[in-house]
Amino acid sequence: MNERKNNLLDELITISVSETEQKFVSKAIHQLKDEQQSEKVVVKSLVHDLKSIIINNQKLSEAGLKLLNQLNKPDVGFSRYFGMF
Repeated sequence: MNERKNNLLDELITISVSETEQKFVSKAIHQLKDEQQSEKVVVKSLVHDLKSIIINNQKLSEAGLKLLNQLNKPDVGFSRYFGMF
């Protein structure tokens, strides 16, 4: 699990997204790195935050959309935690 957490952390640190999205990515980095929260909690929160951008009629950057899609994949991200697939 720790390796997955580091992979997610590495991905979030290196991603280049819009300013709005970066606030949520920075929050997720802080949760993983400083607060030692589980990947499950962080992924769920990040997906919610990225979807809130869409709900507010704003577009995600290409990198932000790719991240959201990656987090929603059955084998990576919150879907596996909720038994959706």
